[in-house]
This record gives sequence, structure tokens and C-alpha cells, in this order.
Amino acid sequence: MLKNRYIVTLTLLFAVILGAKSQTPYSMYGMGTLDDNTLGINAGMGGVGYAINNKMQINPKNPASYAAMDSLTFLFDIGMNVETGWFKEGGLKETKTTANFDYAVLQFPIGKHLAASLGLLPYSKSNYEYTQSIAFGDHSSNGTGGISQLYLGLAAKLYKELYLGVNASFLFGKITHTSTILPTSDYNVVAMIAQATMHVTDYKLDIGLRYTQPINEKNSLTFGLVYSPKKKLHGKKYNDLYQLETSGEASATLESDTTSLKESYDMAASYGAGIGYNWDERLIVGLDFMYQPWSKSNFLPLWKKSSSMPSLKGVLNDRYRISAGAEYRNAVYSTKYFDRMRFRIGAYYERSYLRIASNNLSEVGATIGLGLPIIRDKSLINLSAQYFHRKLTPQSLVVENGLVLSIGISFNEFWFFKNKIE
Repeated sequence: MLKNRYIVTLTLLFAVILGAKSQTPYSMYGMGTLDDNTLGINAGMGGVGYAINNKMQINPKNPASYAAMDSLTFLFDIGMNVETGWFKEGGLKETKTTANFDYAVLQFPIGKHLAASLGLLPYSKSNYEYTQSIAFGDHSSNGTGGISQLYLGLAAKLYKELYLGVNASFLFGKITHTSTILPTSDYNVVAMIAQATMHVTDYKLDIGLRYTQPINEKNSLTFGLVYSPKKKLHGKKYNDLYQLETSGEASATLESDTTSLKESYDMAASYGAGIGYNWDERLIVGLDFMYQPWSKSNFLPLWKKSSSMPSLKGVLNDRYRISAGAEYRNAVYSTKYFDRMRFRIGAYYERSYLRIASNNLSEVGATIGLGLPIIRDKSLINLSAQYFHRKLTPQSLVVENGLVLSIGISFNEFWFFKNKIE
């Protein structure tokens, strides 16, 4: 049975590449909407994770957490979600629903004070489409694709409750934006398709530190720090312009341009800090802060084929996120199922890295969640609901409200454990 679970998990690892396509018009800018590496347990707690002290969960938000696991335990976690967005612009309204595989991650010990994690997570995503009338016909735009990250993490216990960890990620994938002009027969205008594609093949490092200070037998505080250095973005960018035939097929290539991403694009550094409180393994409370100075990074608008701008810095905003969350259960050991259930709640505020027509994009949200124990309480089914509200300021263009329903299954199995009775 355990081998079958591994096969299913590996299958889902590849399915994640095809998922992560929640639809939002704001994903047409920058690298799309950025993901926060929030797994099923964190999702119900507002996304906190830098300083959460929980040995029974995989927490890629802070790679230092891996080494705190039980040395006989093998963990793996898979998740998916359904997202519904309600969009409003003036008197226009629209609703979109998408379902996606979200993540698949593993974690295992490699020594008494060493542990490793391997997984596939979304990094960014783009999925939108719209059509508008113009003076001589119709103009439609759509975006598809996303950037995924395959990571390998290693962590070690340095001293008592001090842990150090590193995630090395391979970033891959592409985002394609397509713009189509279809003129009416009344105008002598050629139908055209313009495409801008960002194809990323790169790496990323996340360095984490975590320390737990016991207060007494039942109470403790945990502190976490995570840092990702700034770097050039590697890959290719393709800008192509095609003439569209009456059959709807693209024929002659009118223009084509290929450039290296590292010439005009950077990945911003990332700084994360968190504090967590744990009471008797029954109550966990966390507070996180994350900051990314994207305004100091080069970023050429994707539709531009070459840099004619005086400066590529300041195109994007600095991104920051504040999140808080808690998990509670009545008892660690109890014969009553309700006592062993985990109840979660959280909230967050985020100022996006996107700057749209001199407007700033912000998001506020609230979450609730449940952890349902299975298989002798070692494993969990994690359910969560997230409500979010996105809008631009000072000029509000498209207002987006959304609901994300997530389900994750966190398996906890004994590893290197041999039964004495055959």
C-alpha cells in the first residue's frame, strides 16, 4: 500500500506542472501572480510558516524546519484547490472558476540531526482573457502558463533547538501573452497576432534559520528568518508578430525577436521573519512578515523588444506581506475524534509587486481551516477556505473578490522501522 502511495505522489508531482492556473486579470503584468509556497496546513492559518514549530508537517516556507522532524518519520503532502473569482469593472461583472493541482512535497531524515525535502511548487502563474471593441474591429488578449519550482532542501540541527536549512530550486516554465487584432471588412487593415513569451530556466536559493526557546514545560517561543538573494533572471524572451489569414491560422512572420532575460530582468531579494508560540502542542500561533524590494530590480515590460527606457528600475513596486494565524485542538491524546481535530484561522495583508498604470495593487484576506486526523492520527486531511479582496489604488479599475477552497493530504509514515514480530 505504501509503494502505491509513492507512485500516486510521483504522478501528482508531474500533474502540478499542468495546474496552478487560477484566473485573474492582474496576471497579465510582470511575471504574473506570485505564489507563497503555502501548503494545506499553512493555508488555514493565513499562510504563516516562518516560525511554526510543528514536527508533523512539511514547511518549505522555512527550510530550517526540516531537521526538527522525527528521525523515524517519512512525510509527504499533496494538495489541490478550487478558486472562484468575482470581477467588477464599472457596471461590468464576470465570474470565473478554476480547479488546480497545487503542490506535491516529500520530507525524510538522512541522519540523527539531518533531514531533506523534495517537492514541486508553483512560483508564479498567468491566466486571463478579455475582448474589447476598437475603432476598426475587435482586440482580444489572453495569457497562459506559469513558472514552477522543483526544490531540494537540506537542514541540520546546529545546537539544541537551533536549525539551519537551505532550499535549492530549479525554476522552469513559460508564460505566453497573446494579443489578436481582427479588423472588420470595412477597413483595409491586416489581421495580426502579437506574442510575448517569457521562458524561464533558472535557479533560486532560500536560506532559513529557526530557533525555539522553551519558556517552561508547556510553553515555547520560536523565531524564524528566511533570506533569498537577488539575482539575474535566466532564460529567453520571445517577441513575435504574425499576419493572420482568413482561415484563422498565423502565416507570415512579420517580426521576430529573441533576447536573453538576464539582460533586462532581475529576481528581487526576499526577506522573511516570523515568531511563533506553542502551548502544550495544542495551541500554535504565528506572525510573519515578508519583504521583497522589486523596485530595485530591472524589469522590462514584456511587450517591449529592447530596452529603450532610461531605467528599468522602479517599474515594479516593493512587495510586502503581513500574515497571522493560529491552530487549536482540544487534546493531543484523546479517544474522542472531535478533541483531536485541528481548528485553524488566519488573516493577511499584501501589497503586490505589480504597478499598473501608476496604481498600486493590494490584497487583503481571511482564512479558516480544519485538520481531520486519519490513519491512527499520524496523517491529516487538511481543508481550508480563503476569502480575498484585490483592488488598485488610488484609481480602482478592476475589483476582484475570490474564494479558494483547498484540500491537502499530509501522510506520515514510519521509515527505517522494522517490526519485531513478523
